[in-house]
Amino acid sequence: MARSDKKHRNKARFIKKYDDFTVTGKTNGSECVNSSRIVDKLDKTHINNLSSSESGIDYPLDLWYLISEHIKPEDVGKFSVICKSSYYVTRTGKFWFHLYKRYYKPLPYLPERLRPECMVLLHGIRACVIRTLHFTYFSSLEKVNKNPYLEQKEPHSLVKRRCCLMWHKKGENHWFYYFKLKDISSNVNNTKNNCISNIINEEFHENNMLEEVAINPENNCRILRVTCLNYGMIPLVNSLILQSVKMDLSPGFKHHRLHLNFSSNYSSKVPTHVVILSGVVDCKVIDWWHPCYPHHDRVIDIPLPTVESWDS
Repeated sequence: MARSDKKHRNKARFIKKYDDFTVTGKTNGSECVNSSRIVDKLDKTHINNLSSSESGIDYPLDLWYLISEHIKPEDVGKFSVICKSSYYVTRTGKFWFHLYKRYYKPLPYLPERLRPECMVLLHGIRACVIRTLHFTYFSSLEKVNKNPYLEQKEPHSLVKRRCCLMWHKKGENHWFYYFKLKDISSNVNNTKNNCISNIINEEFHENNMLEEVAINPENNCRILRVTCLNYGMIPLVNSLILQSVKMDLSPGFKHHRLHLNFSSNYSSKVPTHVVILSGVVDCKVIDWWHPCYPHHDRVIDIPLPTVESWDS
């Protein structure tokens, strides 16, 4: 506290001394100069010089691997932003394999692609481990309620997304309509992330391996699942952009009615295709890591070595 007061006194003393000088020339048409702004700039310059001259301790990469073995799944993001080495560790297959081994549970409803016999390749291992954790680790109600990322999202959060795929299927008592919507505004963020990843890859010389680990075709995708009482014909909206969502009551006031307005232009305000679903009893937005997300996994058979192959 005393140190902060001393800094403010020095700043005020500098402003007073600076105001004693008379400015005779004009600066951009004005005869006065804001001295406090100059002092703020000097402070920022001093801070920048200190940050550029001081360098931290560069710990070996093996140390970050050892620390990563004790990181909880919900703390992976915090661990990755500590430094370049910790970020590199979270993009390796070793990190995700170890995380999978720590929290794996032999659940009967676990998809075949997420079972140990299929988790032997680097291709897309990060996405598979994240999906597995939402079956085995984040599935308890206590953890779900404490995690803000798992809160239910409204259909309005899907506006300005492109419909990549749509289909429907019949259940026992209801019809299910699925709309796969991808965030097209995330291309700018993906470009920034790719630039950061390229810098890390060049420093550690692991381009191909890190790219294999991070592959995820479902990235930035969400599924809108609408449950209806009856089947209804709807137009095809593939490759169109969702412009607005409206939910109101059906004419009988017993169920809801969902309006989805699509257009071919991102900034268009007039819809070209309108999807109306009546008798809606449920409407959910599902992220790609959620257990209810309809993944179309392709299981890869790994040939195991035989006795003859070992002898030869």
